[in-house]
Amino acid sequence: MTMKRLALLAAAFAVAGCSTPPDHYHSLRPAVAPAPTGAREAARLLAIGPVTVPDALGRDEWVIRTGDTGAMIYDHQMWTQGLGADVAQAMVDYLNRGPLPGGLWADAGPTGSGSGADLERPAPLRLRVQVLRFDSILAPTPAVGDQVRWTIECLPSDASLGPVEAGRYRVVRTAVRDAAGTAPPANAGVEESQQRFDRVARAHSDTVRLVAEDVAAALRESADERARTCIAGR
Repeated sequence: MTMKRLALLAAAFAVAGCSTPPDHYHSLRPAVAPAPTGAREAARLLAIGPVTVPDALGRDEWVIRTGDTGAMIYDHQMWTQGLGADVAQAMVDYLNRGPLPGGLWADAGPTGSGSGADLERPAPLRLRVQVLRFDSILAPTPAVGDQVRWTIECLPSDASLGPVEAGRYRVVRTAVRDAAGTAPPANAGVEESQQRFDRVARAHSDTVRLVAEDVAAALRESADERARTCIAGR
């Protein structure tokens, strides 16, 4: 065998040995989204956003907690979009499963970014979400440690306010949801090497669902208050 052929074979083996692992994508959104039943009135819009996440999690790649203080970035385990946008859109999906009281319809805006800055005009009612913790744990058992603060805000209905004050949101309800513990059992339909990641993703999605349930309950409980103090029509 010639030296040239040996060199080509060695190069081929080197490339095969250094092949890049495939990327695996995950989403917080439920598998089945609600189907709209008709046009939604703008006055009944619940805008979702802004949604903020810790700076360390503002990336597509997963950040995994290791030990008490460590963290690792898993380059080939990815969110399908920015984490803030995924939280926003998952929140929309879970809220609109309700249905929400008073004919409300949740919407993350035209781009679904969750930034709260892309609506054509301020919505009379909005949900602000702050992800305080979003810990993903793989070992010894897949688990999560989440903490999410949410705030329902509305534009005030007081006609005597000037345009600046009238355009500032006031707090209707706010609370913090803590969700921590072992991730749900493995999904048999997911390849074995990805089951622990799938478990963690579904556990985080469950946190978003619980927050949506908290928000829906607060909307029901605050209906009279909102009728008195917020812009009418919601």
